[in-house]
Amino acid sequence: MSKTIITISAVVLATAGSLFSQSLQNGDFRYPSDNPEVPEGWATFGDCFFRETGWAPQTPSGAMMGYHHYRVNGNSNSGMHQDVSGVKAGQKVRFSVLMMVDPHSEDSQRPYSVELMLEGNKDGQQQTVATKEVVLEEFPTDTEWHEVSVEGILPVDNLRVVVSVTPSPSGPRQSAVKFSEANLEVLE
Repeated sequence: MSKTIITISAVVLATAGSLFSQSLQNGDFRYPSDNPEVPEGWATFGDCFFRETGWAPQTPSGAMMGYHHYRVNGNSNSGMHQDVSGVKAGQKVRFSVLMMVDPHSEDSQRPYSVELMLEGNKDGQQQTVATKEVVLEEFPTDTEWHEVSVEGILPVDNLRVVVSVTPSPSGPRQSAVKFSEANLEVLE
């Protein structure tokens, strides 16, 4: 009888972990919001960052987020974020997303960097919990998806995950950055 209880407990714990790892709403960007350029559950900021359904390579969900660097005129960052519920202070979490960077010609510039951030809101102010910047100068421009991630320990019972793209400081600008399969998981 004690083996049965242990087995059931292990199944319950495994299920709870997998439910949390899927706690990002619409992590595959499959479902649009009222605005088809923005996925349900996400907010976007800046210029030229849209939900795409016609870009290659196709993803299992048929959608991805795309940063159109070649259309950006200013120097402000663009990106997306989502507020996540059900997290607790003291938990260590890992936020990841698959990323692909299109090639660019020798006489043009790709975006400068992509930054993943974990933020918490304390006393009405967003605070950075952890950040990971990926400088794109040497990032592969192949046809493979590459995972990028950031980990941190939450100081409060709330979380915002952020993907932010910094454009090249000069032009001409070329290339696009594609994002797929955003995921959040508890590590401890």
